[in-house]
Amino acid sequence: MPETRLAVYVTAQTVKQLAEASLPAEKALELLRRLNVERVYVENYRMGLFVPPDQLAKVGKVFSSEGYEVAGGSCIGTWGEGWGRYADFGFRVICLTDERNLALLEKAMREAGAVFDSILIDDFWAQWCTCPNCVAEFNRRFGLSVSRSVLLRELSRGDTPTARLWSRFSTELLLEVSKERVVKPFREAGGRRVVVKVAEWREDFYVRGLHVPSLVKVFDGIYVGTESRERVRSYGSHYITLLVRELAGGVEGVWFDTYDGLGWEHPVSVETYIDQLLSSLTPLPPELTLFNLWDLLQPKCQPHVEAVEQHYPALSSALSRVGGEPLGLVRPSLLPPFSPLEDRYIEDYIGSIGVPLKPAREVPKGSAVLLTAKEVGLIDLEDLLARVKVLFLTSGAIRRLLRGDAGEAGYDVLAGAELLYDHFAASIFEYRGAAAMEGHRRASLLPVGPVLNARQGESIVTVSDGWERRAAILRLAARGVPVIALCITDYPQLLGEYPEIVRQAVRDLVGEHLGIKLSPARGPLTNVSLHAYSDGHLVLVNHNGHWVSARVDINPELCGFSGSPTLVRGRATVSTVGGGGFEVELPPRSYAILKVC
Repeated sequence: MPETRLAVYVTAQTVKQLAEASLPAEKALELLRRLNVERVYVENYRMGLFVPPDQLAKVGKVFSSEGYEVAGGSCIGTWGEGWGRYADFGFRVICLTDERNLALLEKAMREAGAVFDSILIDDFWAQWCTCPNCVAEFNRRFGLSVSRSVLLRELSRGDTPTARLWSRFSTELLLEVSKERVVKPFREAGGRRVVVKVAEWREDFYVRGLHVPSLVKVFDGIYVGTESRERVRSYGSHYITLLVRELAGGVEGVWFDTYDGLGWEHPVSVETYIDQLLSSLTPLPPELTLFNLWDLLQPKCQPHVEAVEQHYPALSSALSRVGGEPLGLVRPSLLPPFSPLEDRYIEDYIGSIGVPLKPAREVPKGSAVLLTAKEVGLIDLEDLLARVKVLFLTSGAIRRLLRGDAGEAGYDVLAGAELLYDHFAASIFEYRGAAAMEGHRRASLLPVGPVLNARQGESIVTVSDGWERRAAILRLAARGVPVIALCITDYPQLLGEYPEIVRQAVRDLVGEHLGIKLSPARGPLTNVSLHAYSDGHLVLVNHNGHWVSARVDINPELCGFSGSPTLVRGRATVSTVGGGGFEVELPPRSYAILKVC
């Protein structure tokens, strides 16, 4: 496939500086040449600042005359002085039921359309507002009499009827405004393509109006925010791109920035910045945009620029050789019409113990599937059981099934298992005859749950507090389909804290069906990502500040490829070991791109 091309986004404030020569154009061009950028996005509006069309055209010509492809950009979701009502989240975003705001965003789009053929809308474009006017419009449309305080309470509770209705309201409102006040004026002014970027906060898409399958009916393409800053798992950058691609039928590109997610004073660490770069490229997008030019010109971000110089060309070239589709434990691609409380971003944590995931709008027959609390009550369980060869359940999914949120079909999936304990504090973990416990400068009691009383089940991982022994991972059977109850995911961050045998049990169970399995060669194996492709390419990433030694085992009958591994790119050491596997030694914060053939 073609290499991912590189782009840079220029905010309205920087465009203004370039137009007025307070920022020398040569300084910007020098950076673009260093990075081998191909496209530049020139923004016309952000936070109250409109760049006049003549200045937009002037700055656009600065870049196009040097051979760069130029497109427009706009941050129309942000509020500024002179606009109408807003919602405040530490940043101000416009209310979509205020006519003053609608008139000004239409002005921004019309002025951009007079200059640019295509435009990229920044991810502040969403339905954020819950002001009294928005609540009144919500009530009018659905014949309700909900107060703002009740609405906020219901939204905070997760899956409630009111939250589902609000998601529908937000989606309808955002689509109406997008069609009439964003896309239409841009095209009427002479523009052609409008692409919208969705942010990295995928769990709140629907409740903020970003129903991706509906967005593609209004916009000409979808861009994806792949920001994974400090204190989050970089696997989420990879996963969200695959998810949006599946929901939208494709993505235009991905972007991330230099911010650390802890404030605005300091940039993200260079190591985490490289993690974002790699995790943004592994989904094989056509374009990657760096946000933004001004930040990349600052002295404190020069190490980040050097990191892009060093890693981007090699990564883009190596990943362009991938000709297969991503492989992984299948995740049903559904956007919950609420902000989930259970299993929130759980994919980022499961992906970070070396279990690859693959979103799918339609679950392929004969696949291994992971069901979370987010799909219970939305997915047809009878149809799902008829399709899968094995079904994995998170703790959150088990709880919702036990509560009856999926009706009788949910009880059938649990094969008659009943709740014994909501939580169980375990100190000893047993798997395949081995026992382990934590305790050396770490917590020795770790929670598992829900604990099930399943007369017909097989305990795979057994736990004990020194008095009782209970199942933490359990194999059940529903209508002849194996069901794996993962009663260890209530607190996803603890997946990295459990003894290694717990993580290995999960990798073994998934590997039995996927045909690709990681295991530790020496030491624990956590905060490690595996990206697998059907043509035999593998990407293994060590997100830790220490060395990692991993063994990879391949079952060609299941994954469709076999052979010896070749290191395509990276600082790893690869060696063949007995039993048909191979070992990969990864230095701290490093990656290995491999080809098995």
